[in-house]
Amino acid sequence: MIRYQPTAQPIAKHAAKSCSDALVAKMAEEMREMAFAGENVSAETLKSRGWTEDTIKRLSGPATERARRLSVRRVA
Repeated sequence: MIRYQPTAQPIAKHAAKSCSDALVAKMAEEMREMAFAGENVSAETLKSRGWTEDTIKRLSGPATERARRLSVRRVA
């Protein structure tokens, strides 16, 4: 008879990002691309890029904050 002892599963140091975090990051990046290209960033332009109305309503606030935070450069 073969006996084995299972190894302990490693514990993740960082929690996995949720799906909504990934969507916020993607929307923020698209907002930044649009802004730097001189396009107006609005619900209509996001819709034209494939975002649904419900997703825009849910994620536009956090995505806007993230896009602004990433766009600001601090020079020492």
